[in-house]
Amino acid sequence: MEDNKMKIIDKNNISELKKQKNIIILGNFDGIHLGHQELIKKGIECSEDTEYKTVLYTFKTHTNQNIKLLTNNEEKILLLKKFNLDYVYFEEFDEVKNLSPEEFIQKIIIDRLHSDKVICGFDFTFSKNKSGNTDLLKKLGQEKNVKVVVIDSVKDESGEVISSTRVRKYIEDGNLSEATKLLGHYPIIAGEVVHGKKMARQMGFPTANLIFENKVYPPFGVYGVYVKIESDNNIYNGVMNLGKNPTLKPGELSVEVHILNFDKFIYGEKIIIYVLEKISDEIKFNGIDQLVEKIGNDVKYWKKKVKDEYGNTDKTRKF
Repeated sequence: MEDNKMKIIDKNNISELKKQKNIIILGNFDGIHLGHQELIKKGIECSEDTEYKTVLYTFKTHTNQNIKLLTNNEEKILLLKKFNLDYVYFEEFDEVKNLSPEEFIQKIIIDRLHSDKVICGFDFTFSKNKSGNTDLLKKLGQEKNVKVVVIDSVKDESGEVISSTRVRKYIEDGNLSEATKLLGHYPIIAGEVVHGKKMARQMGFPTANLIFENKVYPPFGVYGVYVKIESDNNIYNGVMNLGKNPTLKPGELSVEVHILNFDKFIYGEKIIIYVLEKISDEIKFNGIDQLVEKIGNDVKYWKKKVKDEYGNTDKTRKF
């Protein structure tokens, strides 16, 4: 992914938004699917040839506390870097959830974000108990001289609305190809590489380990993946184990990826794993030799799969 000038804003550096007028793009943006991307592109389009800066306004925690996220904030930032946004603002949801619709417009949009232009999706709701919708936002915007642009739903080939809810279901069911279609990019798992028990290294298949988080994952198993290391411009092929490690570390949840043709130490570095497809379920073996043979076969299979079906050109990749 290409980096750009995008800056992260929160209440500690909010004063930076006072330097100019801003166009605010509102939403949760969980997953950054194709519907979200249309919203973002519209906001950027509206800022072109103007003095306005673009601010994507979202929340540190999802407005629905009962769901697992497709993307944590770090993953969200990584995905947003490919757009030409000026700022991403992470709001403390608890600070705004009890505001009235009128207070949200005045205190947040006008005063805090220094804006008179807002863009949101057709299903955007706001304020206490979701008492505000797009119709009310437009009405209050007219009263306060804030222009409100509402973007229609984006639909897939079958005519269904693209939503984070549908993406979650596809990923949880293991239907990664359909999830990728709605996202416009592969499902990702990102984070900082941490020290593991180095058992895989002793078997000849060193892995980069990430902390298992409370988010949406595909079913446990072995997956073919691409890997991007933040400090490296290359895209690597890899084989990832997601789950409980029933043979070596039974019950311990982990994300471990063996990066093919790679032998550097990257502890403490951030990586992005793009999940392409499942190779096999997790299997508990009776001994290490069986596990080593299985890993070797998975690596051999995935190398051939990449060569035969995925190729290594940017045209075939969905980042």
